[in-house]
Amino acid sequence: MALKIYPVGENFDAEKPVSEKMIATDNLVVVHFYLKAGQKIPLHSSTSEVFVTVLKGKGKFYYGSEDQFEVLGEEESLYYQPEEPHGFEAEEDMIVQAVITPNPHKKIQL
Repeated sequence: MALKIYPVGENFDAEKPVSEKMIATDNLVVVHFYLKAGQKIPLHSSTSEVFVTVLKGKGKFYYGSEDQFEVLGEEESLYYQPEEPHGFEAEEDMIVQAVITPNPHKKIQL
């Protein structure tokens, strides 16, 4: 069964970034992040692979440390390996889609 997860809404919060789980299976999680300009998802790591795509806006995408980053705009993507520290910061209002595989929380839910 196919599942349509678009159109993308704009669920911004002036105080903090917003995350919205779009779908979760045993194999993957798709999350949308909504960040106002200046908001940040701090460096963190995951046991999973993470593939991020900017759906709207522009921002800095950190890898390893905040000294290393790529600036991504709309329709640009970046891949993070498992355990690679990563995070991002919006330079303008930004919507990011993250595809995370395998689902890192599925093991906890069993």
